[in-house]
Formats: sequence, structure tokens, C-alpha cells
Amino acid sequence: MAKKKNTYAKKKSMGLRVFVLIMAAAIVVGIVIMPLAVRAEENPENLTVASFETGKLSEAILEAADGTDYNFIKNIAVLSGTLNAADYGALLQIPNLEIIELAGTETEGGVIPENAIPSRNQLTLISLPKNTAEIGAHAFEGNRKLTKILMPATVKRIGDYAFSACEAMESFPISPDTVYIGEGAFQDCKSITEFVIPAGITEIYPNTFSKCGFEKISIGPNVTKIGAGVFADCNALKDIYAYGETAPALESDVFRNVGAAVHCYDGSGESYESWVQNNIKIVPDLTGEYTLTVETPEENNEVYNGETETAATEKISETAAEQTEENAEETTAEAIAADSSAEKSGGLSVGVVIVIVVMAVIIAVLATILVMSKKKQ
Repeated sequence: MAKKKNTYAKKKSMGLRVFVLIMAAAIVVGIVIMPLAVRAEENPENLTVASFETGKLSEAILEAADGTDYNFIKNIAVLSGTLNAADYGALLQIPNLEIIELAGTETEGGVIPENAIPSRNQLTLISLPKNTAEIGAHAFEGNRKLTKILMPATVKRIGDYAFSACEAMESFPISPDTVYIGEGAFQDCKSITEFVIPAGITEIYPNTFSKCGFEKISIGPNVTKIGAGVFADCNALKDIYAYGETAPALESDVFRNVGAAVHCYDGSGESYESWVQNNIKIVPDLTGEYTLTVETPEENNEVYNGETETAATEKISETAAEQTEENAEETTAEAIAADSSAEKSGGLSVGVVIVIVVMAVIIAVLATILVMSKKKQ
């Protein structure tokens, strides 16, 4: 009988020891998790880089982040410096950027390189360097959540597919001095409802505006040729204002799946008869001399004509805040889900502390029981 008791006591003692070891391991895990949770809670979303040497923006970002995990950074403002291709690549290292502020910087040679900042999953607003003259091919292609882009009036050339598939972009601050818009530059920009082709444009290249959400478009007086599929599948397009006295030559499928009225000068109506096809009709109701001007949005002018770079940054941040508020109103369900998630992550460190305290108490009690058990033996 005594032997059975001893065996039972040994098993009980071993069970207690195993349980204590498990609880100790849980505490160690909790101690590891707790600082990580606190770190996540304290990580800043905004990052500011005051200046950098050309080609070394990556190093400047690393220093400014000061150990912050790049996954937590949502907004970055670079206040001064000249960016080259490597510096744009440095911005791509931050995966969840929503806002990129570059209005105080310059870009090398006035050119934003090809594939500069494409396909960012969260990007909603970007301001371009103040000396930008040319935007390279595919530079911002595939930024599907990009709602606003702010750029200086110095932009003269927009490369092939530069803004293709920027589905959420509601307007574009085209410069009146722009002389080139490349093939497919705005293809699949579904949210742009109105566009003005500046007087400096002489040819519209294939698929430039295909699948856009245009309701109205104005074509400057110097366009002589419109490439294949330029307005194809612009199903909402209703009014085309053509200011050329002679109708530009059309390639194939320019107005595929489009039903619109082409408004032209009374004396040039016959020239535009060559455009009559499918649901396109000619309305010669334009009068007076050509006075069409390109108006850039007010916030764009304020950013690039402001007194200081700081004022520009503040204006962008203000615009971003307004945009965030608008998005919150439009996506209430998503906002509630995000708030709920934030509350959970915000309370994570407190929860870990509570668990650790409880575990410590339990272990203290178990240790006491274990000691008393040994004394009885």
C-alpha cells in the first residue's frame, strides 16, 4: 500500500513539475511577445527625411526610421534633395505607403525615371518633385488606389503608360505646356470624368485614354492625328469638344463602344463628317476664337506656388487628411473594422502584461505546493 502511495506521490510530483515547466515556458514567450507588441503600438506612421545625398535616400530613410519596422510606415515626406533612379527604388522598400510627399525635392535632370513608383497597393496621394519636366514610361502604372497626384506646371512630357490602371485617380493636373502624352498613358483610369488635351499636343497616340471614365473631353486645336483605340470603351463619354478647324485623321477603333456628340466650329462641320460612325454625331455649335485653357486644381497650385516647402508639406498633409475623412465616410464598414482591429492591437501589450501577472501568481502558488509536497515526503 505504501508503495502505491509513493508511486502516486512521485507521479503527482512529476506532473506538477511538468506543469510548472509549461507555465514557465509560457511566461518566456509572453516576455518575448510583450516588447514586440509595445513596439508595434508605438511605431510612428509618419516619416520625415529632411535631406539626403543623391543616390543615398535609402540610407537617409534608414536613419530617419531609427529602427522602425518599414511595414508600419504609411506616410513619408522628403523635404529636400535631388532624387535619381536609386532613390525612387528606396521608396519602394516601404511596402505600405499611402502618401509620398516630394514637392520640396528635385528629380535628376528633371526626369522621373521609368517604373519609378509602380503598383503600390496602398498609395493614395503623391506630390512630384518641383522641377519635374518629364515623367517616364510606366512611372506610376498600376497604383490602383491613387486618388490624387500633385505636380508642378513644369511637366512637358508624359511617357507611355505612365498612369495606366490608376483606377481611383479622379482628376489630373495637366500642365498647359505639355507637348507629349504617350501611348496608353491614361489607359484604364476609370475615375477621371473630364480631361483637357493642351494646345501643344499634335498627336494622340494609341490607347492613350481607352477604358477611361470620361464624360467630357476637349481636344486642342493642333491635334492632327488620333491613334488606334484612343477613346475605345470610354462608355460614359458623351461630349467631345474638338477645337481644330480641320478634323484630325483617325486610325482604327478610336470610338469603339462610344456614343458621343462631337462639338466643332460651324465652318469645319464637313471636315468632321469623316468621324461619323456608330453612335458618333457631329454638332457644329462651337463659336468664337479658341480660348481653351487648362486649369489646374487649387491645392496643386498652393503646393507648388507656396512661400515655403514647409507650407507645401502642410498643405499636402491637410489634403490627405480631408481625403482620409472622405474615404471614411464612403467606407463606414471598413472604417469600423479597422477601428476594431486597431483597438485589438492597441490593447495587446496590456493583455500580455495581465497574462504574465496571472501566470506569475499561478507559478508562485504551484511552487509553494511543490515545496510543501517535498517536505511531507
